[in-house]
Amino acid sequence: MDTRMQLTRLRHTLLPGRGPLVRSSDRVQAGLLLLVVLLSLITAAGAVLFGIGEHSAAAAESRRQTATRYTVTAVLLADGPVPAAAGRSGTPFGSGPTRATWRTRDGQQRVGDVEAAAGTVAGHEVEIWVDETGAPAERPLTMAAAVIGAPLGAATLGAAVVSFFVLAYRGAVHLLNRRRYDAWQREWAAHGTGTTHRGDQRP
Repeated sequence: MDTRMQLTRLRHTLLPGRGPLVRSSDRVQAGLLLLVVLLSLITAAGAVLFGIGEHSAAAAESRRQTATRYTVTAVLLADGPVPAAAGRSGTPFGSGPTRATWRTRDGQQRVGDVEAAAGTVAGHEVEIWVDETGAPAERPLTMAAAVIGAPLGAATLGAAVVSFFVLAYRGAVHLLNRRRYDAWQREWAAHGTGTTHRGDQRP
């Protein structure tokens, strides 16, 4: 079905008219389709506003984390976790929390658990991120992640809501089609009652 036929069909569905062949179910379907279109437009506008808000919040959080977090070199006080079974490449993998010590920016000595690769031994140096208090922290949120993540999340949420509206509309149309078919069957049966077929002539 080409685009012109699809647009024509959509126009007839939205504007069924007032002719004698127009059924009440056609008007109901037109109203449902109009409602889905309006709700989808509202959802799209809401998703855009939500994405802008999320982007602003994520960008502010990225700036805050970048300003307060920094890297230090930690020295393991114990061996790292035992390597797990090797994968297909034959390389052992795995990591886990391991006791270590490090110094903060102002020279304070800290001791705590840091993430160390499997197979590392005591005395091994690892680079870690710490926050303004000197405690281990995650890597700061990058501005690129803030720019990509917020709009992507908003678009995904908007698409999910619109998909729900479309599925609900299709379910309603399916029920309307069933009712129209049943009504057509009843009309056909009523119209055919009392008719005589040529092959059923009696002497």
